[in-house]
Amino acid sequence: MAHSVAIHQVNPTPAEAPTPGLGQLMQAHGTVSGLACKCSQKTDVDFLIKKDRIVCASCGREVLCHPPLLAVYIATCSCCWSTSIKSTFVLDSRGAYVCSWCGQTR
Repeated sequence: MAHSVAIHQVNPTPAEAPTPGLGQLMQAHGTVSGLACKCSQKTDVDFLIKKDRIVCASCGREVLCHPPLLAVYIATCSCCWSTSIKSTFVLDSRGAYVCSWCGQTR
């Protein structure tokens, strides 16, 4: 007796594959990880994405920006307490770079 076996591809096609990183940032609400905040010495803080701001999940400090967020950059911020320290900037939907440590727009 012959048996037939059907083989199905289990890997998602490129159109179905989840987009890591930037795809998660583009959500209008949710979280973005790995940002700098005054409450931490590292760039490892999670921020909650709200309607018109992001909010630090650890200390509740608010940074005004316009989600959805398009990208996150690490750069030196001239307005922070030390120009040698790298901070994180979020690129918001209006094209502004907002420092997550001090909240200033660049």
